[in-house]
Amino acid sequence: GTSLAPADFAAALKRSGTTVLDVRTPAEFAEGHLEGAVNIDVEAPDFVARVAQLDPSTPYAVYCRSGNRSKTAMGFMTGNGFASVFDLDGGINAWTADGGDTVTG
Repeated sequence: GTSLAPADFAAALKRSGTTVLDVRTPAEFAEGHLEGAVNIDVEAPDFVARVAQLDPSTPYAVYCRSGNRSKTAMGFMTGNGFASVFDLDGGINAWTADGGDTVTG
């Protein structure tokens, strides 16, 4: 996997077929997330089972709050046959600091 700066991450999100994964807790997700993101908590007991249901041939954009949990998730996914996984360097903190939009709900 590759870590991308917010501008590069934003560009990568525009690629067709990219799934956005928010690996924070559901509470963090509810406070604000990237539009269209799917929430799979990397620290939850069902993380492995939920990731196993994903299509490993499509690209995944992974992020968390600061970049630590996304790197854990990205490492797990690439180690389990996911062809294209990248994460947001600095997490959603860097995204919003760079002027990136989030949605709530």
